[in-house]
Amino acid sequence: MSVLSPISAADSGGGTPTFLSPPIGCDEAEFPILLRRYRLGLALFVAAIGMLFVGFSSAYVVRRGIPIYDAGTGGYSTDWEPLRLPIRLLLFNSCLLICASVAMEVVRRKTSAFVYPSETNGREVTLWLSASLLLGTAFLLGQGIAWHALVSSGRFLSTGARTAFFYVLTSTHALHALLGVLAVAAIASFGARISPARRYVAVDLTAWYLHAMTLLWVYLLCFLLFA
Repeated sequence: MSVLSPISAADSGGGTPTFLSPPIGCDEAEFPILLRRYRLGLALFVAAIGMLFVGFSSAYVVRRGIPIYDAGTGGYSTDWEPLRLPIRLLLFNSCLLICASVAMEVVRRKTSAFVYPSETNGREVTLWLSASLLLGTAFLLGQGIAWHALVSSGRFLSTGARTAFFYVLTSTHALHALLGVLAVAAIASFGARISPARRYVAVDLTAWYLHAMTLLWVYLLCFLLFA
């Protein structure tokens, strides 16, 4: 990545790096600095989200180790209540979110076409952006279907600690993933009305945020299945 350009040769598909127009009131030398500040802010926000889920994970492990009195056997047990998850649906939802993240990465790498659109390239970027939005929305709907499946099987938030943790972890992640989907929707709806530099920043930050939410979901799914 060039010091003067936020787009590297790799991001531009191996061709000549594309230099973006600086924001109004900002010269070309200042634009990469501003972009790094935005990325740093995003990194701190994602780190805060990560610490939240580290806390949830620690509470999960601690709670699982606390023995519970079993009236049937008259003793204490550390076994969790059985929880049958809709694994196939959760795996399908995972694929949807991964594909949404990949589609947004394509948009990020084609940002030069988004900032300086030709008729062909602009249409291609719009298609990838729409695909990311649809896939991200489908992921959220799929999570809702998974929660409905648990409710239909008699598993509520008050059923037990293990079930409660599943609802808390997945719903908290869904709320944060919703922010990414809304950001994609905002770019698709209002991207043409803002300056090219601001459009680039929006695409770049949204792509990295979706990548972070995808990695976080993969971790949560493995944690819930195997922890």
